[in-house]
Amino acid sequence: MQRKNEHIEDLLYSYFVGELTEEQEKELLVWLEADEENKKVLFEMAEWWATAHVPLYASNMKADFEKHFGSLMQSEHSEAKKRSLWTTWSKVAAVGLLLISVGIGSYQLGHRDLNDTQLAYFETVTPMGSQSKVILPDQSVVWVNAGSSLRYSKDFNKKDREIYLEGEAYFEVARDTLKPFLVKSDVLSVRVLGTKFNVKAYKDDQTIDVSLVSGKVNVRLDDEMEHKGEVELHPNRMLRYNKETDRVEMKEIEGRDAYDWTNGTLRFEEKTFAEIAKDLERKYDLHIHIVSDKLKKEVFTGSFSGYYTLDDVLREVDVEHKYTWKQTANELVIRDK
Repeated sequence: MQRKNEHIEDLLYSYFVGELTEEQEKELLVWLEADEENKKVLFEMAEWWATAHVPLYASNMKADFEKHFGSLMQSEHSEAKKRSLWTTWSKVAAVGLLLISVGIGSYQLGHRDLNDTQLAYFETVTPMGSQSKVILPDQSVVWVNAGSSLRYSKDFNKKDREIYLEGEAYFEVARDTLKPFLVKSDVLSVRVLGTKFNVKAYKDDQTIDVSLVSGKVNVRLDDEMEHKGEVELHPNRMLRYNKETDRVEMKEIEGRDAYDWTNGTLRFEEKTFAEIAKDLERKYDLHIHIVSDKLKKEVFTGSFSGYYTLDDVLREVDVEHKYTWKQTANELVIRDK
């Protein structure tokens, strides 16, 4: 029995690292169908795997897997062990492994028709008020800002390097001329070979910014009828796309300013307070309700280090003492005096 459990453990590990053969996949599906408890074990492993291996450190993955699940595979899944595992998982960041498949039954791995195509994605979800650092399988490094998500296929770096971003992230991409690095959002895509750049593409923001620190990137908008072809971006330049006006503009910037947020700095240039408030909500993890039409439209330029509290920021903004604010739980209300 122990040898069989070790074999299943090896199959599960191969699945999570994307090295499962077609024959092994069939064997694993048979094991899953044999017992409902096996499916529960898979889900427990999937949750731990996702949270423990983003960033991914290949040299430690197998040892960590055996450490956490060797006893689980060799037991009858006692309640005490389950409690211990769930206690550990409850402390990790909000990062998930999404297992997506076609024709799924009551579980998410595999499918009833073995000819269907199975896809698996790693996803990093960064909550409000925090940041994440992700090391991709190609050794590229990504900093993911608050309220953002980053998703990539389990086959990343095998045939291509494709990332799906919602929110903001700063990329330091490992160079590979044979496999361009592609960042996609709802509206545009950024193609690079190896470089440093920042993408800010929150769904609820009016603009999308692509800022280049070094190297070269090509930006393509999805609405090819209006904006045909790719725009080539050079260092210390930013492309800004306004979703409401459907206009594109290029701006000169200081490249290092583009990723200041990774150090906690909040920087804005000629932005209305209504726009700034969204960044404040993400950084300080609260909802801001502005009961002042004048303040919503007021335009500011400035920067605040990571040491600034929300109250510090508001006092700097309100230099003329025109406003008052009050925070209750996770909501801040700002009014005219």
